[in-house]
Amino acid sequence: MVFRLFKEVGSAYAVVQRFAQEGLRFPKRSYSGAKPGKLTWGELTISRAAEIIKNPSYAGIYVYGRYRCAKTITAEGEVRKTMRVMPKADWRVQMPEHHEGYITVEEFEQNQQRLASNRCNGQGSVLSGAAREGSALLQGLLLCSKCGHTVSVHYAGDGGTFPIYECTWLRRHGAAAKSCIVVRADVLDAAIAEEAFKALKPAELELALGALNELEQRDEAIMRQWNMRIEHAAYECSLAERRYERVDPENRLVACSLERRWNESLISLEAIKADAKKFQSQKARVVSPEQRARIMALASDLPRVWQSSTTQPKDRKRMLRLLIRDITVERMAGERQVTMHVRWLGGANIDVTAELPQTLADRVRCAPETVDRVRELSRTLSDHQIVQELNQQGIRNSRGQPFNVGMIRWMQNRYGIPALRLTRPDELGVSELADRLGVRSNVVNYWIQRGRIKARKIDERGPWRITISEHEEQELHELVRCSKHMKIRS
Repeated sequence: MVFRLFKEVGSAYAVVQRFAQEGLRFPKRSYSGAKPGKLTWGELTISRAAEIIKNPSYAGIYVYGRYRCAKTITAEGEVRKTMRVMPKADWRVQMPEHHEGYITVEEFEQNQQRLASNRCNGQGSVLSGAAREGSALLQGLLLCSKCGHTVSVHYAGDGGTFPIYECTWLRRHGAAAKSCIVVRADVLDAAIAEEAFKALKPAELELALGALNELEQRDEAIMRQWNMRIEHAAYECSLAERRYERVDPENRLVACSLERRWNESLISLEAIKADAKKFQSQKARVVSPEQRARIMALASDLPRVWQSSTTQPKDRKRMLRLLIRDITVERMAGERQVTMHVRWLGGANIDVTAELPQTLADRVRCAPETVDRVRELSRTLSDHQIVQELNQQGIRNSRGQPFNVGMIRWMQNRYGIPALRLTRPDELGVSELADRLGVRSNVVNYWIQRGRIKARKIDERGPWRITISEHEEQELHELVRCSKHMKIRS
């Protein structure tokens, strides 16, 4: 059961999780305490599951020297003993095919490689082979084309729901000022999923049949575990009954003790039967013909199964790991696309290009056709006239909004478009006329407001443009000279 689940889920921790979810017990023999040598049933632990997977005895191999005792002397002169795990080459005795094993030697070696690849801190391990939690589907499969190390995942956004692939190896070691690559996870995931659909399309029916048989075998194996527990509990109950019947009735103390054990065995048997019945009602051991037809119908539409809300991200990762060995990610500087070099498990290699979405600045930037149209209109029309012309033609900005004068002036400033010069050569500004008369600018503005000087504004906006004759300018000079309130500017 442990080896079959490990082959299915890929990690010792997932095996323990499956045992806990299914309510299964695991046997353990007590070598000390009140009942030495007695077989008890309890929960499976991670250390116990890993030890079983690492033990070569289950593959029919007899070994000696897996552990070696080492003695050290402390500074206080005390002798301490520690057990060290020895590498396989240092085992003193190795006898393959010594006895019948639960798995083959090849499966045992594959399990050891899988355990080693699951270690995130293993020496020489680059990619992690086990499908882990998280919505990033390519986690543990990506390699950086710049430094050759694994591309990690971090989750940003509100509540950490937005996965991003990032390689920080060079930056963390001080060899670069920024990360090698930073790219959104959903873009790469969608591109690889599409390629996976293309690769799986001819074999969808075979995959559905294999998954269906695996489901039936898993349910049957779980029910066999429940039946074994029931048989063991029934045997303990029968044994307690025989012991009670053989006891001397006159020995009332022993008879009461055996009767109590018999009652406990009966209660335990009924509880196990109830749990097994409850499990059997929740989990179908054999898929019905209707369910088989539904699964076969889903097999013809694998993308719909992939995108179903009932399909967990961890299951999608396992599907990809059945097809892909690794993916090297490459992004050229200044380009809005990423090239992924995919290595399939069958040995084939393909290149997949994913287009990256535009940045916020690119999305709000005006279209080149609109900029050219504004450049053309600015030669003969004012800003207000350009706004009216664009809005009448139904041209909108990048956000779908009508244009205004502020937008036109921003485009002229941003793209270097010269605006139409609507001033006349004989017109003066407020500061120019004030310099001629030797007064302050507020005096000129006062005369404009009182109608003493004729002035206008272009498009009813901007500074005043003044038209004045020589005779009017002489009168203003005389007015300034005779005034006691206007101060002559130095």
